Amino acid sequence: MTVQRHENLDALLTSLLIWIGSHSAFDISRVPMPAVIEMTPLQITRQVHRLAGRRAVPAQADARLFGAYDPAAGAHGTIYVVQAVLAPFADDYPDRLANPYFHERVLHELVHHVQKHTDALTRLPCAAAAEHDAYRLAGIFIRERQLRDPIAHRPSLLRMLQGC
Repeated sequence: MTVQRHENLDALLTSLLIWIGSHSAFDISRVPMPAVIEMTPLQITRQVHRLAGRRAVPAQADARLFGAYDPAAGAHGTIYVVQAVLAPFADDYPDRLANPYFHERVLHELVHHVQKHTDALTRLPCAAAAEHDAYRLAGIFIRERQLRDPIAHRPSLLRMLQGC
């Protein structure tokens, strides 16, 4: 799979990385930029299964999955995300990369990238704690923009992810 750099996507990553640094205790000063690959929902589903080490290849997309992070792919890790044109309210944004709902999805995976490159993963008690950080920060991002949260059950999800 060829990764093409997109100037606006690089600007989005930089902006989101700075946002993460200003809304968390993560030191982003030495975090390199990941690659980002947009995929179809079925491709994302298959990527998540591959990363989890599952042998079965799903025939249908899992509508609950919007992204994945692979720390071993690319020079500094790769974010896989469902295509921006498929993000909520995509039709309202002529520039596909201007949609804050797409930003929220990229931000969630970027949090995992930051966790990896700041060694935060080694200090977390369990995998659920890593997801808690990502869902919590993405929720703050959505609330700051006064948008409807695409994950209606985010508060209960955060409570569930707190317990390791």
